[in-house]
Amino acid sequence: FPAGAAVPDGAMSEVEETLERVKVQNGVEGYVICNRQGLVLRRFPQMSQEHAEQYADSMRHLANKARGVVRDLNPQNELRYLRIRAKRHEVGQ
Repeated sequence: FPAGAAVPDGAMSEVEETLERVKVQNGVEGYVICNRQGLVLRRFPQMSQEHAEQYADSMRHLANKARGVVRDLNPQNELRYLRIRAKRHEVGQ
């Protein structure tokens, strides 16, 4: 949700339900939810804050570069979702 925006009723419980489903999936090692500035909003409970901040910072840099590429290709477009899938890990933003 944008900074300062009111969170709709039930939205946080929906987020919690989704995170619980993600945590129990085979192969899930962790998650980090961060805002556009790279501030960690949520993280996998067993993940250290420092490790979460490293992931968030890396994703912030990558997302900024991807936004620039999308704008370079067509200034009327914007990056709405970024998903990276590798042999070992998957990263989504």
